[in-house]
Amino acid sequence: MAWLEEVRSLIPITREKVYLDNAGAGPLPGPTVEAVRGFLEKWMREGEPWEEGLRAVVEARRLFAELVGARLEEVAAAPGVTYGLNALLASLRLDGRVAVAAPYNFPTSYHTLHALRRRGILREVRVARGDGACTVEGEWDRLVDDDTALVVVDHVSWITGCREDLKAAAEAAHEHGAILVSDAFHSVGVIPVDVKSLGVDVLLAGSYKWLMGPHGAAFVYVSRDLLGELEPSLAGWMAVEDGVLDRMARGERVFERPFDTTDYRRARDARALEWGTLPLPAFTGALESLKLLTHYDASGRYGAHTSRLVERLMEGLEEAGFEIVTPRDEGRRAGIVVFKARDPYAIAGTLERRGIVVSARPGIIRVSPHFYNTIEEIEAILEHLKPAR
Repeated sequence: MAWLEEVRSLIPITREKVYLDNAGAGPLPGPTVEAVRGFLEKWMREGEPWEEGLRAVVEARRLFAELVGARLEEVAAAPGVTYGLNALLASLRLDGRVAVAAPYNFPTSYHTLHALRRRGILREVRVARGDGACTVEGEWDRLVDDDTALVVVDHVSWITGCREDLKAAAEAAHEHGAILVSDAFHSVGVIPVDVKSLGVDVLLAGSYKWLMGPHGAAFVYVSRDLLGELEPSLAGWMAVEDGVLDRMARGERVFERPFDTTDYRRARDARALEWGTLPLPAFTGALESLKLLTHYDASGRYGAHTSRLVERLMEGLEEAGFEIVTPRDEGRRAGIVVFKARDPYAIAGTLERRGIVVSARPGIIRVSPHFYNTIEEIEAILEHLKPAR
């Protein structure tokens, strides 16, 4: 496939290693590194290219919005998913109600919800039952009621590889007037994601995994209907009407007029969550990575390419006698395959010495191919895993 050879030529690590840890951190493409280097070198020689960096933030938001089927005004930028989630939660009226969480979310969501409970902002945090990989069917109907404010579900679990049924969770949430919040760090970029068809109210993703960018950039989608309900309890100089980006968009000199500090009028779009100056070098790099992903239609190639890598990996693991945690149902998985191992850290270490990079976690190995990986790389890891079994 010519496109595959071309994209691999832009990702230097493919010449050195079989890289199968995209769920940990994606490899940096050469153009991404050059974009960050160019920004920093310009800063070194000429002074900070501030407005250039702000334009990169706006353009990165636009490409992310296109990637998930949203409008530009529905997407905010953040320095990380955790920061974006907390900015969002600090803007909602939760009124001491209940939050319901999926069982295999990343720890951030639980810690954040429990912190809100400790302060009385939430009264209770309910965690759904799991079947070892996914949320048990019917749990949303069992746990979500008229006292529920939030339903929090990671789209794809970091620890099992399960693709959760967001539509079912959204339907249960909306039936009772609750908001569905989804961390999609492990889905956006590798599988097609459409926020409108999924019915999510809030979706978050960061730049350094499947989006193959540097640390320090993330995005928060907030549905147009929910935008009008935001009441931020925290803010900053970038999150207001007539702010920096508004003035730049109108062609004004940003600091020609004083900023009104006599009151707080929040930005009317998702930028209300962008409190302060963002890490501009990170967004400069993230923009370049998003350009690469959209140019080569990374998530659009999932069905014809990446899913076949996943299928072959699962077949080979079964043939070798490994117990797979990730669901075999194609509709319930994405780019992560998890299998049980007696000594995962020893296995991962042996693979790394042979040039194959995966993740070890307690009792499991996590393998996470992306669109730039090849079937030959899958066969290579399967061959090296045989002695481990």
